[in-house]
Amino acid sequence: MDKRGEKGRQKIEMKLIEYRTVAFSKRKNGLGKKAKEYSNLTGEDVGFILFKQAGKQHSYVSPCIEKVIDKFHELKKNDSLQNHTDMSKTNVFEAFEDLRKEVQAFKEKCLDSKMSIDKHTLENRLKKFEAYKSRLDKIKKEIKGDVPGEQFKFISEVALDLEEMSS
Repeated sequence: MDKRGEKGRQKIEMKLIEYRTVAFSKRKNGLGKKAKEYSNLTGEDVGFILFKQAGKQHSYVSPCIEKVIDKFHELKKNDSLQNHTDMSKTNVFEAFEDLRKEVQAFKEKCLDSKMSIDKHTLENRLKKFEAYKSRLDKIKKEIKGDVPGEQFKFISEVALDLEEMSS
């Protein structure tokens, strides 16, 4: 095969075209061919509308323009619904975050009340231990002379243990 100095397909620089009338009709035909080819290959509905500066319109649609326009409007409607859904999702996430914070505050409140219950219980126990200690001290004074040394030592140790537990 002989190549006769062909440059092949080259990238066209985007710039203002001087001969717009010729360029419009060439590009319109090329665009129509590509749209038809795309429609045949993929089985999709394709449509485009071109407006000349003079106000004249040219269009290509496969199979009919009403069907393509209806699909376009349906997609636009679905996009707006999707955006609304996304916004409601963010609202749901915000509501979830608020609810999570509320639950955390409730847990802390329950923990505080449980601690106060525990504190109250501990105070009651302390009072009981102090009562036991005072009774033991009273018994110690009453029997100090009657009890042998070992038993006295034992009672004193019990009293000290109770004292340490109450501290």
